[in-house]
Amino acid sequence: NDHIKIAQQYFQLVGGSASECDTIPGRQCMASCYFLLKQFEDVLIYLNSIKSYFYNEDPFNYNCGQAKAATGNYKEAEEIFLMIQSEKLKSDYVYLGWLARCYIMNRKPRLAWELY
Repeated sequence: NDHIKIAQQYFQLVGGSASECDTIPGRQCMASCYFLLKQFEDVLIYLNSIKSYFYNEDPFNYNCGQAKAATGNYKEAEEIFLMIQSEKLKSDYVYLGWLARCYIMNRKPRLAWELY
């Protein structure tokens, strides 16, 4: 727990600094900071501001999908999760859990069942 708090503080320190706050890495840091604080609406503010630079990046889409789902936007979250190409990520338990939840919330229980 202390490590998460320290990481959050470092992300905030870098992302909030005058030299980094309007850069892509600075915005990634702030998104990471808010992710660790579980403030997903704030995460999305920062991720949406840099989305055009990372459209086909699996780690970015993985984080964005989680944040969308955590804020109840299951339709967009499902679409984002399905853009992920990495077999390693697609076999990850957390990915499968979030995708299943999206399917269920989007009234597609059969697809959720087929994940297992």
